[in-house]
Amino acid sequence: MESFPIDTLPQAGNIHMACFISVKNAADLKERLQIQDKTLTFAMVESTLIMDVFQLLVAATRAAQDNDAGKLKTQTLNSEIVYNLSPTNNIAESLRRFGIEEMTTSLIAVKIGGEADQVMKEMSSTIDGILVSFSKLDQEKDMVKLRKYYKIDPKVTDDAAILNWIIGAIAMKNIQ
Repeated sequence: MESFPIDTLPQAGNIHMACFISVKNAADLKERLQIQDKTLTFAMVESTLIMDVFQLLVAATRAAQDNDAGKLKTQTLNSEIVYNLSPTNNIAESLRRFGIEEMTTSLIAVKIGGEADQVMKEMSSTIDGILVSFSKLDQEKDMVKLRKYYKIDPKVTDDAAILNWIIGAIAMKNIQ
């Protein structure tokens, strides 16, 4: 698990992230999300749609700022993290695309706030999978879906340029 401070909002606590592969209980987790189980205290993101940890940091930081300002567009801070990954303002579509599915086998758990040891214990006891380093993201990413969802120009092939495109799309989402 990795933890990152939110420099612009230190009172929110750190952003904690853990990457899991070989997840066996995704269907149960998805069902718990659908019934809004309050015991799930972290977001779960489809890891195949994450190019880099920075993408998650941008989404989580925006969620923390919107929460602090009382301007969440979704019902919870955790769903706001998932929503913020999408370039679209359609909440249902954002959650469907970037959230986990019944057949998900790799995911990233994200939580804002809390003590790192306790958060890791909670994530590990909830998710039936193998905790791995974020370096595994390169092997997991689905470039076809990333290009489709973020409308990435086919001429853009460099990973850094693709990540910039994704971050730009996320940042521009709420600009009117």
